[in-house]
Amino acid sequence: MISLFFLGFLLLAAFWNLYYARHWNQNLSVSLHFLQDFVYAGSQAGMTEKIENRKKLPLPVLEIAFHIDKKLSFHDCENTSVSDFTYKRDIFALLGRQRITRKLTLDCPKRGYFRIGSLDLTTFSMLHRRRYSVASPADTELYVYAARADVSEILTVCERLMGNLQCAKRLYEDPFAFSSIREYTTTDPMNTINWKATARTGEFMVNTFESTLTKRVMIYLDIEDSGILKYEHLTEESISVAASLSQKLIGHGMEVGICINAHIDENRPHAGRTTVHPSKELVHVTYIKPACNRKHLTCIEQTLAKCKNNEAVIPYTRLFPELCDTGKAFPGRMESASPIPPEDVVIIFISKNTLLNQPVIETLVGKEKQAVWVIPYTRGETCDIRTPGNLRLIKREVNVS
Repeated sequence: MISLFFLGFLLLAAFWNLYYARHWNQNLSVSLHFLQDFVYAGSQAGMTEKIENRKKLPLPVLEIAFHIDKKLSFHDCENTSVSDFTYKRDIFALLGRQRITRKLTLDCPKRGYFRIGSLDLTTFSMLHRRRYSVASPADTELYVYAARADVSEILTVCERLMGNLQCAKRLYEDPFAFSSIREYTTTDPMNTINWKATARTGEFMVNTFESTLTKRVMIYLDIEDSGILKYEHLTEESISVAASLSQKLIGHGMEVGICINAHIDENRPHAGRTTVHPSKELVHVTYIKPACNRKHLTCIEQTLAKCKNNEAVIPYTRLFPELCDTGKAFPGRMESASPIPPEDVVIIFISKNTLLNQPVIETLVGKEKQAVWVIPYTRGETCDIRTPGNLRLIKREVNVS
């Protein structure tokens, strides 16, 4: 009798294990979602972990494991380990037709683009003698934008340069951009006379128009760091300055473009990217044409978040081959647009590589253009550099973090 009982128990356990192995992951859904699309470096982001068991079969043990870039760290370090990635493993017990939602908090100290593409689900048979695992897709992403920087000094210089440009702009008018009506002078052409206003006032009145040039700014960001000593703090300061300037200038109604000699993450190809092939090496040069709207600012912010300063970065001497005697920098022109700025923009260079880039920048600016050069340097070091009067220097001391 006892033997029959044990035999029946073993058969029941075998049947249960077989049934459990085939049906444990049916009608089971696990999802991860960042609560924000973006945050700024130094802040926190939220994530929801949602598990739903839509069948009657309970799951006594369910392990959910995933990993993310180690630049992000979980506020609650329980069940978390850090090596090449930050690994997270949570254990749940689910009854039949039960849903569990957990909120996680992440610290985001550094800029970047972070994506979770999959997670692993693991459960065990009765008495934990067998292990069953399956991979589950997850598609959630988070942009950590560059930290905000104080750019008030740079904006003041830009306003002065913009004022000089505005004075020159009055020489050229756009006949399709009406501005106002004023009294006629002997220097006005006849085709500008507004006959309706003339008949109404009894005096000759003429139309005035806005200039053909617009308020545009072009930012050239250099993140080359190819020396033996790396200056990551200066590179991050340069990116933060570029992001803050873009936000402020677009907020003031100016068109902003950006050119970066940087590698862009290939997970999501970004609008405005130009791919070129110097010699036989594949590199990525980001060139975004000037524009002024919220979508354009998002494009710039996401591009700067994805910048990597350790892969496929080209120096300025190869970025402007037509201005520098550097041999064969490109086999031809860039595919979509030239990085050389047009005549009607205020140019802002952001580069810590003073010795390498000074000849290129001065050649690009020339003697008539007005430009600003922002130079981040380490606190305690000297930054002794002289440039022509039309190239304004703004030096920024940066602490080593």
